[in-house]
Amino acid sequence: MRWVLAPVAGLSAMMIAGAASADGIEDANNAVRAAQAGNYDQAIDLFTQAINSDELNLTGRAQAYAYRGIARAATSDYVGAKEDLDLAVALDTEYNPEAYAYRGYFEMVTGEAAKGAADLEKSARFKVWSYQAMWLALARAKAHVPDTDDISLKMNSEMLKMDQWPGPVVKFLLGEAPASSVASAAEAGDPSRLKERTCDADFYVAESHLAHGDAVAAKPLLTRAAADCPFASFERMGATAELTRLK
Repeated sequence: MRWVLAPVAGLSAMMIAGAASADGIEDANNAVRAAQAGNYDQAIDLFTQAINSDELNLTGRAQAYAYRGIARAATSDYVGAKEDLDLAVALDTEYNPEAYAYRGYFEMVTGEAAKGAADLEKSARFKVWSYQAMWLALARAKAHVPDTDDISLKMNSEMLKMDQWPGPVVKFLLGEAPASSVASAAEAGDPSRLKERTCDADFYVAESHLAHGDAVAAKPLLTRAAADCPFASFERMGATAELTRLK
């Protein structure tokens, strides 16, 4: 899942509402471009400039904190990442579904699965999207929390477009398809998105292995995801965090 803070007609879809000036928006958009190029330190500096500009509304500020937190996690600054993700949630804006989801994801890949499951459940109570639904199911599996309620992956899958990516990953996590089918499905579709699909296939199969206590099977897939996933992706950051934790 790549970051979606992409410029729209020169502005960011997430930052546009209520911003007093384009300066903070421009810094935030430039931060995402830097992250997508793998320049995380530059991205962090630019997000900081955007946050400190006093030119973003609260929703934009929450997203900037969340993305700076993920960028910090990508540099293995997990303390700074946690602080930023906490701030994104604490602002209590309309961005809360994403803020809770990203903090929950961070907690899941850094070994706090129960906290992650709780945050992802809060996110899902607002709205559901495919990657968040998978994160919730995996966090619950890692925390040994039953995934049987109205926001279980089975229930959420009924609202998702299962014929589109990452539908094959969801089917695998539901036990409806083997792991080999995920890799095969990743090879099909738009060639320009092949790297992202292959990244997902490696990472989410590895996470399933971890949820079932099989770190040996997970490590090679995580190693490949950490090396090959797009720079500005949750999966690359997550794979790096999991490998750090498993050492």
